[in-house]
Amino acid sequence: MYLTPTLKSPGNLIEYFLGHIHPQALTSCLASIVLAPEENSYVLEMCAAPGGKTSHLAQLMNNTGLIVANELYPSRHIPLGHTLERLGVLNTVITGYQAQEFPLKQRFDYILADVPCSGEGGFRKKKESSIYRETSEKQKLPDLQKKIILRGFDLLKEEGEMLYSTCTYNPEENESVVSFLLQNRDAVLLPLDAGFNSETGILEWRDGKYDTEVQKTARFYPHRINSVGFFMARIGRKR
Repeated sequence: MYLTPTLKSPGNLIEYFLGHIHPQALTSCLASIVLAPEENSYVLEMCAAPGGKTSHLAQLMNNTGLIVANELYPSRHIPLGHTLERLGVLNTVITGYQAQEFPLKQRFDYILADVPCSGEGGFRKKKESSIYRETSEKQKLPDLQKKIILRGFDLLKEEGEMLYSTCTYNPEENESVVSFLLQNRDAVLLPLDAGFNSETGILEWRDGKYDTEVQKTARFYPHRINSVGFFMARIGRKR
């Protein structure tokens, strides 16, 4: 991973087309690094498009093992497949299930649940006139995220690890979802050190109070890390 904050339009470079580089937000890169899959592992990425994290996982695994890159929408399979092919990824297959309904036929060593979210973390990268609106679709997101995190946990092997992540600040999509998992499954939060400035998860928001364990989660703020805002929780099974 190389930090190039002053490099503009890396997607126009010949190195990009040759598959030598892939531009990605720092916090997006950290998700794969924190999950840290070992070589020859079984890995599931539940919401994979457009493929930046998938290809990074493959790189960390030295193209060994198997990655299942799941993406519901067929239209997004095209850019996902293009990214994997351009970067020389050989250990990955693409599936098209709803993440919350992914078949329980196979357990995985590592699972990345980078779920659909309201995307508040990207506002700093957008125009100054960007306005956030709480639409009915965004209000439905926590219910979907809770279903996805439960299914992801159920797909873990006994000693498996899952990373739940979003690019938003909303506690109802972050700490609330993780707290819901802790209440409904024998899950534990594992230590999380990304090597960059972060804040611990919050324990309450508005009328909601969350499990004290969510302090082990990490919040990344743009003014602290100069990247897209992000939330991460590293999850394992109780032993």
